[in-house]
Amino acid sequence: MKKWFITSLVLALSSSIALADASDKEKPISVEATSFKANQVDQIATYSGNVVVRQGTLKMTGAKLIITENAKGYRQMELTGKKAQFRQRRDPSTKGIEEWFEAEAQRIVYEEASGIITLYQNAKVARTENGIVKDQTEGNRIVYDSHRSRTIIQGSTSGRASTVIAPRNKVNPDSETPATKLNSSTKISAP
Repeated sequence: MKKWFITSLVLALSSSIALADASDKEKPISVEATSFKANQVDQIATYSGNVVVRQGTLKMTGAKLIITENAKGYRQMELTGKKAQFRQRRDPSTKGIEEWFEAEAQRIVYEEASGIITLYQNAKVARTENGIVKDQTEGNRIVYDSHRSRTIIQGSTSGRASTVIAPRNKVNPDSETPATKLNSSTKISAP
């Protein structure tokens, strides 16, 4: 019961992790590595050595990548390494603020069709705004749904998961909208 409560609480708190850039899924996937091995019958490709994957703003790096393709043409990517990494820009929502979703773990599994990223072992996820970390989460296993902006975190071997959430931005009095800004006047107006 306690585990479900902690998972639910962390899910609610970490929902601010950003939605992925929607245009990325329409772009081609590029993979670079030291070596490549393919099995076209089973639809499996294995890349080894300094692997770099790119799809639009999405970038993944690690030591080894296994890509499998299902009958509908969707791919699953399993990236492993001492420090496998994943980074993707969020859909722009506020002018002048560039947000990124960044993750690292020893194993990262990305399911193209569902947009689900699962991080295993020493998993860390962060959301940055203009290069500054705003929200951060750590655990042994993190499941991030990039289409629905939902995160589920399971604690480490000690049973603990951690989340750091940035405080809300303070409102600058000079940036109030006209509807909320009071103007000085020497007249009294009728209601």
